[in-house]
Amino acid sequence: MDVVAAQTKQLLSASRDHTVKLWDMETGFCDHTFTDHSDWVRTLAIRNHDGGIWASSGNDQIIYVYDSATRAKVCELRGHEHVVESLSFVAEEPFPKALGNQSSSAKQMDAVRDYLASGGRDRTVRLWSISTASCIAVFAAHENWVKGVVIHPSGQYVVSCGDDRTIRVFDIKANRCLRTLENAHNHFISSLDMHHTLPIMV
Repeated sequence: MDVVAAQTKQLLSASRDHTVKLWDMETGFCDHTFTDHSDWVRTLAIRNHDGGIWASSGNDQIIYVYDSATRAKVCELRGHEHVVESLSFVAEEPFPKALGNQSSSAKQMDAVRDYLASGGRDRTVRLWSISTASCIAVFAAHENWVKGVVIHPSGQYVVSCGDDRTIRVFDIKANRCLRTLENAHNHFISSLDMHHTLPIMV
């Protein structure tokens, strides 16, 4: 891996051994092992724009959020009633050019960067505020396990997919399902992702 191009030399991995490991990609050694989880860790998410915080979750239904620099736990997010399958911060360019501190767009982006979305086997999509360590929205439109979530680059929508073979778009402000793509696949939909600037979703 080209650590210069990636602007980092660190890699996170999650495991059924209940741990998350932080690796040094230059040396190949494990720098730190996080042991807060009590069961299988299934999903990880890193805040794209600065890599400053990251989150993990899985079978124990708890979302742990950590500070990348200090490796300290920032908060625990509880609310899911079954396995958490997916986590996502807002989809945006890694290390983007800074916006003016006084601009309204910069303030809006800072608010959106506080969001974390999660999806789980309890058939819900949840939106969390990291700064307040609280759940600010619960979307319960799916009819089966939710396997993938992503926050739209605008910060206005959460897009999700799952074992009900649908892709759903939730309006955060209106707190409702805005659009449903029925039978998007012939079988379970396991994941999805979105480009941070182009109108492309896969």
